[in-house]
Amino acid sequence: MPKNAKGELDNYDPIGLIAGALIKTDCSYNWRDDDGKMYCFATPTSLVYFEAWPKTYIARATDALQRLKPGS
Repeated sequence: MPKNAKGELDNYDPIGLIAGALIKTDCSYNWRDDDGKMYCFATPTSLVYFEAWPKTYIARATDALQRLKPGS
C-alpha cells in the first residue's frame, strides 16, 4: 500500500468506530467496495469481521464517525 493512502472514514478502522474507538490505520489491510471506495483496517481480524456485512458496517461506522470525530 502506498504511503499516505487515503481511505474512507478518514482512515479510521470501521469496526473500531462502531465499538466507539478512533483507531487510525495505515491502510495495510483494506477492502474496496463496488464503487472503488477503500476502507482501511487496523487488523486482519477487523477486516474479516467487516466482510460479513460490509454495507451494514459502512453505515454504522459512518454514523459513529460523526459522533466520535473531534470537533463535531
